[in-house]
Amino acid sequence: MKNLIIIVGTILLGVIIVNTMVLGEGDNSLQGAAKNVIEKGVSEINSLKIGGK
Repeated sequence: MKNLIIIVGTILLGVIIVNTMVLGEGDNSLQGAAKNVIEKGVSEINSLKIGGK
């Protein structure tokens, strides 16, 4: 019974971590952080003067 409680608790903790870090909204989630990195990268690429344009 003790082992079952430990297993269920571990699964619940994993679900909470995945929901907040991976699937969550805002800058604190991995999705929000990746979006910020991509936006900064695109703006840097657009600011480069390539081919004299």
